[in-house]
Amino acid sequence: MKIRMFIICLSLLFVTSLSAQEVKQDNSTCKVSANVAGDEKSNSQYLYQLMKQKKQQSPTGGGAEVRGFDKTIVFPLRIGFIQHPNKRGSTRQFAISRTIDILNEAFEAANIEFYIAQIDVISSDLRIGDLQVGAYDIYDQFSKQYDVDDMISMYLFDYDDQLCKESSGGVSCGRTGGFSYILSNRTNNIVLSKFDLEDHKVVVHEFGHFFGLYHTFERDQFGRELVTGDNCASSGDMICDTPSDPGPVYEVYVNYSKCRMIGYTDTDTNIDYTPLINNYMSYYKPCFMKQYTFTPTQLEVIRAAAESPLRMRFQER
Repeated sequence: MKIRMFIICLSLLFVTSLSAQEVKQDNSTCKVSANVAGDEKSNSQYLYQLMKQKKQQSPTGGGAEVRGFDKTIVFPLRIGFIQHPNKRGSTRQFAISRTIDILNEAFEAANIEFYIAQIDVISSDLRIGDLQVGAYDIYDQFSKQYDVDDMISMYLFDYDDQLCKESSGGVSCGRTGGFSYILSNRTNNIVLSKFDLEDHKVVVHEFGHFFGLYHTFERDQFGRELVTGDNCASSGDMICDTPSDPGPVYEVYVNYSKCRMIGYTDTDTNIDYTPLINNYMSYYKPCFMKQYTFTPTQLEVIRAAAESPLRMRFQER
């Protein structure tokens, strides 16, 4: 069987700067712009049009929405284990298997399953941080060389040797967890750091992008979602059951024990922001004793993408 993959957005970058005066932390997940591949917006509009047509043709006539998905859709995955030419290492089969378990647990509600169909060891001295060089030119070149046609590829890269750098201003630390383009046909892959193989947020977040989901605080493609939610269907992530999210820069307002943002008010409307802190597509840290989740509409988008011509060719035949 041939293999292929697609990409989307850069995932989980943790940066901490330490000095005698201050401590700064950036918990951003995807650093790539949502329009970097060039076809994300048009593909998203196409997908939402398909969803609209399907609802109009449903027995309910677009009224009551049916949340169940009867048929299981199965996607074989090709694992591309990136190994440095001068190093000998294990493919960490157990960790990769756990990664697939995490994916299947998260996508079970959309009745989507994944399994490992093939593992390739790719000799390369590239690390995950190198792919971002030149506005992701190196990443695009890598994808063209190693992507295959009929399977989603998941590339597993080493992280940078030095995650922290010291300077006269203190210590700066950062780590890229992964990235993928949003519903793009430009690539056929998801990129992950080997460090984050068993992270319950990173891998699911990136596959969410691959199947059409934007960040809950998205504003580049369709404009900012109002805190009132009045434009939720056409702005932000275009999903109305994910409330307006001001973004991770306002994380200082998050109470992780209560799993909610407290006290950050929109000055124009005097309405408090109430983003979903434990959503897979947000940029917040885990809440105390709460799992990350998708909303019902996010699951509908994932399922619609899986059934669409944009992703159908990767399904198990």
